[in-house]
Amino acid sequence: VNPAFIPRNHRVEEAIHAAVDDNDFSYMERLILVLKKPYQNQPDNREYMNPPEESEHIYQTFCGT
Repeated sequence: VNPAFIPRNHRVEEAIHAAVDDNDFSYMERLILVLKKPYQNQPDNREYMNPPEESEHIYQTFCGT
């Protein structure tokens, strides 16, 4: 019942930095493709299921609704 793929902060940050800093939208495009099928088995995208490493800075986010 729970999605295997969710927009984890460290992956979103990675995609944003690549797009803004390097004009590289490939990270964003891949993240969007993965998140379009959050309940499907995606063996080629297993790294998107992983929680952040200890060295990755995580921001706390809040819903404003």
